[in-house]
Amino acid sequence: MLATIHAEALGRIAATRSFVRVVEAQETATGGDPASRSGKGLVFVQNYAVYEYVVVQAVRAMITEANSRALTHATARTELLALALNPEFGAVIGGALRKTWESRAMLLRRARSTDTVEIHDGLFPKDGSQFRMPQLQTLWSLFGLPPPVLPVGRLIGRVGEMVDNRNRIAHGEEPAEDVGRRYTIAEIRDRIDDTEALCSHLVAVIGAYLGEPTAFQ
Repeated sequence: MLATIHAEALGRIAATRSFVRVVEAQETATGGDPASRSGKGLVFVQNYAVYEYVVVQAVRAMITEANSRALTHATARTELLALALNPEFGAVIGGALRKTWESRAMLLRRARSTDTVEIHDGLFPKDGSQFRMPQLQTLWSLFGLPPPVLPVGRLIGRVGEMVDNRNRIAHGEEPAEDVGRRYTIAEIRDRIDDTEALCSHLVAVIGAYLGEPTAFQ
């Protein structure tokens, strides 16, 4: 599954590189017009889409693997139970007052039980950071992935920049042209290269982790 995710991500990144060649030709021909500046800005939207795809699908792969291992609540890592017991946590948080203590007791009994870990396939533990670094840190904590989250500090900055620029464009705060005018074609290509490095790192780390017999414990 991870190999398929990686191949899809690389294909999308290759398409973005082809798009940038068109944008570069337009910029060279015009000396920089609204279309070429907008094209550079839209690369951040494309990069973000690839990054989000990899993160979401990699989480699904980890959940599928965790469910296949027949782990019990008593033997699984404590943080993983935040996912496995998501319905019980929901009952505690959103349930009726008269059932609050019953729900809490049920949650704690299940956490110590020999029930098999079963995480809903579509569950994604969003933390409200819109895929910034705190989201990755949350995933590392829940699943027990090995540190560091990212191998070099540069990629941390790239994640924040990518999310911020994408949000400005997607939410109408700033036109793609205004975002794109701040970058040269060479700088845009650097961002694409770093998006590829980021996605490849995530797939490699998660793939290696899923190969460990003690994963999720």
